[in-house]
Amino acid sequence: MTRTALITGAGGALGGAVAEAFADAGWRLALLAHRADTARDLSTRHPDALVLTVDLTDEAATRGVVDRVLERFGRVDALLGLAGGFAMGPAHEASSGDLDRLLALNVRTLFNSVRAVLPAMRDRGDGFILGVSAAAAEEGGSGMALYAASKAAVAAYLRALRAEVREQGVRVTTLFPMGALDTPANREAMPEADPSGWIDLKDLAATILHAAERDPRGHVGELKVYATPARSA
Repeated sequence: MTRTALITGAGGALGGAVAEAFADAGWRLALLAHRADTARDLSTRHPDALVLTVDLTDEAATRGVVDRVLERFGRVDALLGLAGGFAMGPAHEASSGDLDRLLALNVRTLFNSVRAVLPAMRDRGDGFILGVSAAAAEEGGSGMALYAASKAAVAAYLRALRAEVREQGVRVTTLFPMGALDTPANREAMPEADPSGWIDLKDLAATILHAAERDPRGHVGELKVYATPARSA
């Protein structure tokens, strides 16, 4: 049976790498993007995928697109919650609006996605859910108070969800990228940095695919991924 992966944040750098990895492994793809131009690009790269635009902070809209995915494919075997956002700045200058924005981007998008796919997974007795936390959720970091709080909320939510649904056959994995991702945006933002110490997107996507395809008896609940710096000559 061909499996279906629903990928949120599919238009991002990590989402693109994950979509490629799952497509190469034979999965059917449902790709969610926030912007229409991003969706058009995804449709070009993945002509067999179902590509939809949605505001994942809107619960009703999220349910609507998941219903369309279920109508097309009949099931969602894996929810890969890659949508999110990043911002940093001094804690004393942060506003309640800044906090609301990061909680919406990192927590509410995942919450709405899980709420939409979980009932069918529970009824079927099978499914895989992955969400992305961050090193800052455990380690903190200067200027990252709000971001760290939002990603810690992601980790706590998924940890509790994992305990709740494991008996129904639904596997839940929290991904912790323990370092910067090697993305075009990060290279542009940090031109003086050495990207050899960053996490390679293809490697990270392969790790996510491995977690999704593992036998349930060897499920990985929390997955920390570190970069391996290039060896000096």
